[in-house]
Order: sequence, then structure tokens, then C-alpha cells
Amino acid sequence: MTAPECAQPHVPEAMKAANAPKGSASVHLDALRGFAAFSVLLFHWRKTLFVEYKAFGHHSLLCKAGYFISSFGHQWVIVFFVLSGYLVGGSVMRAFDSGRWSWRSYLLTRLTRLYVVLLPALLLGGFCDWFRMYLNGMLGDINDIAIKLTFSKNVFNPLSPAILSPASLFANCLFLQRIRLPGQHYEIPVFGSNGPLWSLANEFWYYMAFPLLALMLARGRSWWMRAGCGLGLLIWGWFVGQPIVLLGIPWLMGVLIVYLPAFPARGLWARRIAIGMALGLFAVALPVDIKIASTDHIWVTDTLLGLIVTLLIWVLLHCAVQPLPSLYIRIAQRSAHSSYTLYLTHYPMMLLLIVLLHMPRVLPGWHGFFVNSVLLVLVILYAQIVYELFEKQTGRVRAWIKPYILRTNAA
Repeated sequence: MTAPECAQPHVPEAMKAANAPKGSASVHLDALRGFAAFSVLLFHWRKTLFVEYKAFGHHSLLCKAGYFISSFGHQWVIVFFVLSGYLVGGSVMRAFDSGRWSWRSYLLTRLTRLYVVLLPALLLGGFCDWFRMYLNGMLGDINDIAIKLTFSKNVFNPLSPAILSPASLFANCLFLQRIRLPGQHYEIPVFGSNGPLWSLANEFWYYMAFPLLALMLARGRSWWMRAGCGLGLLIWGWFVGQPIVLLGIPWLMGVLIVYLPAFPARGLWARRIAIGMALGLFAVALPVDIKIASTDHIWVTDTLLGLIVTLLIWVLLHCAVQPLPSLYIRIAQRSAHSSYTLYLTHYPMMLLLIVLLHMPRVLPGWHGFFVNSVLLVLVILYAQIVYELFEKQTGRVRAWIKPYILRTNAA
């Protein structure tokens, strides 16, 4: 569907003030995205290489702070969802508003963004898992925590033989992980040990569903077109399942940011106070989300956290106007650019390095911290290499494919 074929949804004037983030606000959002990816890595690093907090008696203040800071994995994924809703959903609405909407262009942009990193991440992760299995067969049970994975599927579990199969690899290429297909009694697992892949399925299916929602709500659409889009959304919800649907609420909150009016703060100190209060509320919400979440109702706390992240982004967009240090800008932009690669590649490599370097779980201490920090640095360097080889080339891949996909001037 090209721009002349689709009516455009009404976009209020407030949205024009919340276009794609610029200046200091853009840098802060980059920093938030990069820090979210690093925090997920930190969570996995601590969970895999250090014993559980309750396993030892004496807790110094520094130890408590370290375990506290590294306790948020799932919560930072919610931050990703809200950011994605604002950036991706906002770009969809701006395309509608300017008359440049095109399914071809949209799918080209989104799928190249996903696949240029996903395909090598799946193959590299699978290689890490198979090599770790080979080392385990030769050397025995080197590291219990590397074999009995703490918080993701056990690739060595004889009850789950399909996790490293070609069928599982193919299903993950189609973003079907954690989805129960019609007629099946089990969810498709993530490929190998790469547990963070679960959220990528959510992202993909939100990308597919949101344009249908926007078209259904667009002005000037015929009733049958609205009904068709609504039916498509119902089929989408039935197919992906309740967990993915419910986590779409924080994603949609990010989209709603573009409709919010300018934050009512005038003057430098008023803006600083607003940012400080939003950050403070966010800092309080993270541990509260962990404390009160339950298996059955975690979507409620995720929604509340999404609401607070939405507030934080809204405040940053309108209040973060001060010039920033060049070093902070470079770090924020670099971390944001490689955050997707870091998120998708860190865990299988971390487990492989644990086996190669014979690293057991340890009690917190300076020696263990510095030794384990070497592994952390190695994983980050590995992710940066993968970023340079693949994710950084996304624009080139897109430019190469574009003439074959877009046969019009649609943006």
C-alpha cells in the first residue's frame, strides 16, 4: 500500500513538538538505550559468575549495592519496549502524517534492522553452544552453572532435544520463539542458550501489529477496511498469545509519547528539577517492580514500570536542552548503536568463555570481581567486533536491497 492509497490518521499539533528526538534529548535516549543493554549483560554476568545473595551470610554495604544494581534484567527489557514504541511507532505515525507511508518501505527498514544482526547472532550463538557441548564431552562437567543454565533453556537437557536443532533455528529466524503454534502443546524455545532472544519475538510482532492499529484508527477509512484491520489484530493476538499481547502495553505507551503536550516546565531550574524527579521515580520503580511482581500478575507491574519510563522519556524530550560533554555524547551514541548486537550476542559467548577459562561461581570479593571483570570486558569486545562486522553495515545492506523492493519513490 503506497501513500496515495491510504488515508492518513489525524495527528494533533502536540505530536509535531515531539518529532524524532534531537539534541540533548536524543543523546540522553541513546544513553538510556545503551545502559539498558549493558544492564542486561550485567545481570547475566552476576547471575552466572557469582553465588546467589542468600548463599552467604555477611553482606557489606558495597556488596549489597553491587547485587542491587545488577538485579534488573527483565525490567530493562521493559525500558527497551517503551523506547521501541516511541522510536518505531513514532516513525510510523510521522510517515502517515507526511503522506509517505508505505508497507514496502516500512518492512524493508524493519526487517533489515532485525535480520542483519539476528542471523549472525543465531549462528554464532549456536556455534558457542555446540563448542561448549564438545568441550563438556571431552573435559567433563567443567562448570556446573555453565551447564545447568540459571535462567534460560538448558541446551543439554535430554528432555529438550530440539533446542539446538535446525527446526528451532528456522523458527527463531521467523520470530516464533515462545509462541505456541496451532495444534502444539508447547512453546517454541529460543535457539540454544540465548535466552535474551525471547524479547525479539515481541518486538517483531509489535512491528507487524502497530500499522494495522494505525490504519484501523485512521480517518477516512471505509468500514470494511477498518473491519479487516481489526480482524487482522484479533488473529494476531490469537496467534502470538497472551504474554506477547500484554507486554505490548508498555510498547504502546511509547507510541503515546508523541501525542503528549510539551512538558510544562519553564526555566533551567524547573527543567532540572523535573528531570531529577523523573529519574528518582524511575529508580524507585525498578526495585518495586521486582519486589511485588508475581508469576501470574507480572504484566501489571510491567505496565506500571512502562508508565514511569514513558514519563521519564516525555520529561527528557522537553527538559533536556543543556549542552552535553563531547565524551558523554560519544559514549552514549556508541553504546546505543551497538546495543542491539550486545543484547543478542553476549550470553552464549559468556557461557563459552566460562568453560574455556574454567571459571566457577564465586563469593563476592575483590579478587573474584577483577577476574570476572576480565570476562565481562572480553564479552563486550566480542560484541563490538560483531557490531563492526554486521550491525554497522545495516545501511549498506538496506541500500543494496532497496532497488529490488521499492519500485516507487515511496519513503
